[in-house]
Amino acid sequence: MQAFYKAARIHIIYENARYYHAQLMKGYLANSRIELVFLLPRAPDLNLIEWFWKFFKKTVLYGRYYETFCQFKTACDNFFAGLDQHRASLRLLLTDRFQIIGHACVPKI
Repeated sequence: MQAFYKAARIHIIYENARYYHAQLMKGYLANSRIELVFLLPRAPDLNLIEWFWKFFKKTVLYGRYYETFCQFKTACDNFFAGLDQHRASLRLLLTDRFQIIGHACVPKI
């Protein structure tokens, strides 16, 4: 069992940002058990943070006007401080229920 864990790969799913493709990163990962799996370019539906920011904007920005920056900042702070009140909506929105088509279509470094 312990041999399995030593041989197991660690898969980390990243957005396809350029800095994850840096030569320094590739050099480090060459001798590592870590394997980066990148989301497809232009696939925000697979990136949960994009869903979260969309929810944030819908809750704090859309259809609202803030007279001052201080009012806007307060609205943002209140949103993050009160995430518990959005728990039910976020639980439905931020799920891992994706249809897996196959890893062959996911680009690797």
